[in-house]
Amino acid sequence: MQIVCLDLEGVLVPEIWIEFSKRTGIPELMRTTRDEPDYDKLMTYRLDILRQHKLGLPDIQKVIGEMGPMPGARAFLDKLPSTNSPTR
Repeated sequence: MQIVCLDLEGVLVPEIWIEFSKRTGIPELMRTTRDEPDYDKLMTYRLDILRQHKLGLPDIQKVIGEMGPMPGARAFLDKLPSTNSPTR
């Protein structure tokens, strides 16, 4: 059996918060766990910014819905063995 494990954001699709930052023009939302490793603190920071700009979950979901895969992501996935293949 072969197993492939990888991160979705930044590997197969762009990082959601960075893409949201670019599309809204709010550079403060570029901050990620690389910049602030305390996830609770980072999310509180992000939520405060969203409130200031009167943005919410529907705005984030709209951006996610318009995002596509990273270049080469689809080709990579297509090369993986099918989960329907018989195991040896």
